[in-house]
Amino acid sequence: MQAVTGKQISFTYEYDGVSNPVLEDISIEIEAGEFIAILGANGCGKSTLVRLLNGLLPLEKGELKVWNLDPRQESRLWELRRLCGMVFQNPDNQFVSSIVEEDVAFGLRNYDTPEEEIPERVGRALSLVGMQEYERYSPHMLSGGQKQRVAMAGVLAMEPEILIFDEATSMLDPQGRREVLACLKQLHEMGKTILMITHYVEEVLDADRIFLMQKGKLLKSGSPREILTDRELLTQAELIPPLAVRIYYDLKDSGILLDRCPLTNEELVEELCRLK
Repeated sequence: MQAVTGKQISFTYEYDGVSNPVLEDISIEIEAGEFIAILGANGCGKSTLVRLLNGLLPLEKGELKVWNLDPRQESRLWELRRLCGMVFQNPDNQFVSSIVEEDVAFGLRNYDTPEEEIPERVGRALSLVGMQEYERYSPHMLSGGQKQRVAMAGVLAMEPEILIFDEATSMLDPQGRREVLACLKQLHEMGKTILMITHYVEEVLDADRIFLMQKGKLLKSGSPREILTDRELLTQAELIPPLAVRIYYDLKDSGILLDRCPLTNEELVEELCRLK
């Protein structure tokens, strides 16, 4: 089943009477259960694209269906936003309560969830992100990674079909990034449809597919190996390849050829060990 279908999507921002096109005729298809990484430099239109998916921005041109819902149907926007949950960049901006469990329950109460169901759903969501022991903590007592995992729990409690992470690791330290990425991987293994926006190439290695964007256009869609080992393509997208890929090309330029272009550091070590 297709989770998202979009055809010739375009979007333009208007500032003081000046038009600024940020998406140009983008067509995408996402299957249920896929882990899609939307990769590109700052300003390429990544966030604008996902904000169209749950109606945070109005669809101006093209066709879009998200779990068979049309974002232009205003009467179904609440349903769409429950099915298509989003975790934003700054976790501090997502908290509405001084207690973790109350914050996770906020969305459930907004959707008139029966009160007797809320404790179980809050507990289950916190367990999914490994924060079940922090339900009585204040969010502002947590580390950056823990805060973002609580924000994820608030979305998971709504039981969405699609999870969108809009640069959710960009304000975290390395440990916080590892925590959030580990949760993403676990949720994907559970069958969740995931869209992750990032400009960090190292974060997309576990994705099923990458949508590579540049200046409002979809340059290419493909597997991490197809996209991240193509030096010319990444240069066009204003991105730096992963370390293993950079070393492969440096060796190649020096006349040393490996059997294949490694994607990870582990693969690089394997290829180097094969050299005679």
